[in-house]
Amino acid sequence: MFDSAKAGKEIAVLRKSMGLTQEELAGRLNISPQAVSKWENGHAMPELSLLVELAGILGSTVDSILFPASRPGANANIEHVLLPYAPIADFSGRTWPRSMAYPALLSAVKLLMGLEKHRDSIGRQLNDGTEYILQSAFTSICFGYSWGAEDALETGLSVYGLSGELHRGRDCTEGDFIRLAVKNILSGYPVILLPQEYSDIILATGFSRQGKVLKGLPFLDGDDDKNSVMSFQALKNFSEWYEKKPDMLLIRPGSKADSVPVKCREALRHGLTLLQNERQVFDEPLVGYGMLIYDNWCRELQKESSQDMLAIECLSPHIFIHYEGKLCIKQFLELCMLLTADLERRPLLTAISKYDELIGMCEACMRDVCEKAPESVREANEKRKMLIAVLQRSKELEADALREISSVFL
Repeated sequence: MFDSAKAGKEIAVLRKSMGLTQEELAGRLNISPQAVSKWENGHAMPELSLLVELAGILGSTVDSILFPASRPGANANIEHVLLPYAPIADFSGRTWPRSMAYPALLSAVKLLMGLEKHRDSIGRQLNDGTEYILQSAFTSICFGYSWGAEDALETGLSVYGLSGELHRGRDCTEGDFIRLAVKNILSGYPVILLPQEYSDIILATGFSRQGKVLKGLPFLDGDDDKNSVMSFQALKNFSEWYEKKPDMLLIRPGSKADSVPVKCREALRHGLTLLQNERQVFDEPLVGYGMLIYDNWCRELQKESSQDMLAIECLSPHIFIHYEGKLCIKQFLELCMLLTADLERRPLLTAISKYDELIGMCEACMRDVCEKAPESVREANEKRKMLIAVLQRSKELEADALREISSVFL
């Protein structure tokens, strides 16, 4: 009896024995790599004319593909890995600052699925940091000092015409969790593991040991190197990944991809609202978003001075988070000018100049304040005064920039 799943596995075995990738086989048949993936996953079969050509390439026969004989070790531990749907050029962006995990992870999903239209001269997808900047804005992360919407990943995926189906680790048995991950990967789509504690977020693109080991790339907030390397040829193994019961986002086909120009405009409008916020939304003074962060930060520095503290405790990592957020906002404004046709340019150029000055002050502050720890309380307090002056001037510059951006929407 014909079994499409068995036939698909036979195609995969024969292809690998010939040393061919899915892309190479697809190229020889003049079809898409996705079609080959669907055959091998048992979701479709080639037409008869293609089947004859396929058998010839794989050194087999049509009957042997459609009705494969049982192989020794059929129940052995098989490794299944999704290959990128299109070739990817080496990373060509800046590796610092790149501390935000979600934008980096979403950029990796786009590359894996072959959806990046920005290509080099030989057709390889380019990863030059542009998508990281866009996704930092689409997910609102760069607009919040320490804030991101709960549905940030789903929002980011919608730009690619993908959706995310969330499964809570606390609600699934280990067996169900493993089966969900395996089924999704076999269908040609990766999964995202979201830990309950501060540890790696995993983009899983393969599995072994029947799903007890997932293979993928790790991302982590604050780890610039991890968020820059997206080598799908060097996947890491994550054993017993299900034991800590992370949440799991199954990436699925979605509706039509959102228009990037429209998404830029929406992100800019929403980001403006976040940046103008003056209401404390979290208990911690340096957790939140909006203009109030500047005043909160100055008060914390003044409190440290009044207590004659030697260590400037509210300096790091806050200054680096602040710096990257403002840098991404400036770069996003530049991309808005490039990608959208209906936004007035003059206010955006003025806002960019304000952020340029703010970023330059922040860079000087990091150099003068962060590089060497103070040796005395007096030196510490002098550095705090410098930082307070920078923050006060930065607030003025950002207020000017936000007024310019607001005028775009009047």
